[in-house]
Amino acid sequence: MLIENTNNAWAYFPLNFIADREVSLATFCRNLNEDVLSGQTQEYVSSEGVTVFYKKLLWDSEFFGTPTFRIEYASIPTNSSENAVSKSFNEFRMYLGSSHSEFYVFAEVPSEDTDVLVGMTGSGWRLIETRITCFRDDMQNFNFIDCFPTRSAMIEDIPDLKSTAIKSVNPFDRFHSDKFFSAKQADEFMATFVENSVKGYADEVLVPATGRADAFVTGKYLHQLEPIGVKVGRNVLTAVSTDRKGWYSHLIGGLCNRFLEGGVNAAIVTTQSTNRPVHRVLFSHGFRFGRVTHIVATYVRS
Repeated sequence: MLIENTNNAWAYFPLNFIADREVSLATFCRNLNEDVLSGQTQEYVSSEGVTVFYKKLLWDSEFFGTPTFRIEYASIPTNSSENAVSKSFNEFRMYLGSSHSEFYVFAEVPSEDTDVLVGMTGSGWRLIETRITCFRDDMQNFNFIDCFPTRSAMIEDIPDLKSTAIKSVNPFDRFHSDKFFSAKQADEFMATFVENSVKGYADEVLVPATGRADAFVTGKYLHQLEPIGVKVGRNVLTAVSTDRKGWYSHLIGGLCNRFLEGGVNAAIVTTQSTNRPVHRVLFSHGFRFGRVTHIVATYVRS
């Protein structure tokens, strides 16, 4: 099945607050259809005609020792009842269970897709995290001069970075708020993530220019909108030790400066809806509200 314009497909494009609805819809549908045709994304069709597009995450499956899947999108027939949608997500769960004695599956659902949110929660899926994405799409006007400079992280900084990632726990991020993961697994994931970021996963990893690397910010350059002339930089992960209180403002400012040097037109930051201190810093740097999404998950243990 190839999608064109069903439900709120445009809302699943992660940069829909920068691109207009038509561009968001066309880009999301093209990318999803290409993944389906290449076999990267699989399809499950329920007895109610709901099509669930999902992908197995190989790295996550190996790291957590459990088959891990992410739902990319669900196409729901017009006028489907709440019961039909809930039944479909329950059938999908049973479908995964028919070939896996244990598994973990999650989805990031935009707040616009109430059909999917109601269907998932109605069939017992759990709301884990609510995220807010903020953005600046006028980076040419960004002007941040800071007396607390930053530098690029080096391999030698990895022990300090891993320690900071573990100690600076946000209890509302997906891995720490979902009881499927143990606290040890969640901490190890964050430590591994920042280590891999320094080793090339991220395009930018910044730390304070002096002293220990006990605060950091990572960033990547996105390419989804480059064909229409927009280059986007995204903040991926940030952690600040108690000894570096207040440093988030310096780090995000330094990252935006680095994005500006890299020719970025727009910068985006995603954080939990509960993270009010980060919201205040972002607004002080000229960021605006972009979108809200919800992480919903279910699992089976053997």
